[in-house]
Amino acid sequence: MSGWVGVEFRHLAALGAVAEERSFRGAADRLGYVQSAVSQRIAQLEGAVGVRLVDRARGHKDVGLTEAGRSLLRHAERIEAQLGAARLEIDELAGERRGPRLRIGASGGPAARLVPAALRGLGGGRSRPRVELREAGADRELFAAVATGELDVGLAELPLEGGPFEARAILNDPLVALVPSDSPLAASPVAPSLAELARLPFVVDSTWRMFGLVEAELAVAGLEIEARFRTTRSTVAEALVAAGAGVAIAPRLEVDLDRPGITVLDLADSLPARTIVCYWAADRDTDDLVPFLDAMARACGRYRSGHMEDQTGHDEHRRQRWPSSSRT
Repeated sequence: MSGWVGVEFRHLAALGAVAEERSFRGAADRLGYVQSAVSQRIAQLEGAVGVRLVDRARGHKDVGLTEAGRSLLRHAERIEAQLGAARLEIDELAGERRGPRLRIGASGGPAARLVPAALRGLGGGRSRPRVELREAGADRELFAAVATGELDVGLAELPLEGGPFEARAILNDPLVALVPSDSPLAASPVAPSLAELARLPFVVDSTWRMFGLVEAELAVAGLEIEARFRTTRSTVAEALVAAGAGVAIAPRLEVDLDRPGITVLDLADSLPARTIVCYWAADRDTDDLVPFLDAMARACGRYRSGHMEDQTGHDEHRRQRWPSSSRT
């Protein structure tokens, strides 16, 4: 172990940069060093741990980590995360961040609909925390920040990645089909079957992690979809459906029910709902999260019963579309 005392974070940062850039030159540019400095730090690190960490095979433009290098980098990332959490905790103890504060991470429908509704239920007064919301393009962008304590709590669909986390399930969000309003499917008195949907071109929102499970459900039934359009924004997916480019399947919470040109059809009897959870770092004290979690539970209860206002406030329109909205 004596050699390991020479391992410094500048060495580990160099290893991480080489892994990301797959070259010493790229790692040097990333870190703002000359290439020889990166090579020297990798050599020092290999000397300290006693094994080769970077594969410098001749004749190959790219370099990569050895199995030992990949193993060390995984540990280094966890150490960096723990240090980040320690820094935040020390800052709190030192009084650099005063007053109650709640840092929330969410994406998509949970960020746009559930979080604002929960915050309205927190009330006012001195006990109300100062809320900070970090909105991300996808759930996976927030897992590390919650794990390290940079965020207090996150909202995401299962399964969670990384951790370890503790979580509370708050909503089963049913899946729906989006079809053009002039489609025969929109005029049908019954929900479309999966086979009917699979015969049409699909618009896919790539930020929705559960879509792979939908494809698996279709495959079990011997069905395969044609993903003709892919996007990373639900508004774009809805616009493409409205333009007649195809159909889409999405969680109900992600859909603007009042967008002109589309009809939203319930698929609760054909596909499983996604589960939305509030989650936090497993070693975090949760006493200060209880008011927010309770407010979130009330907000989700209103959503299930069809009384939570969305951006347009057309509650009656929503209830007419959703005879199965009480399902959880």
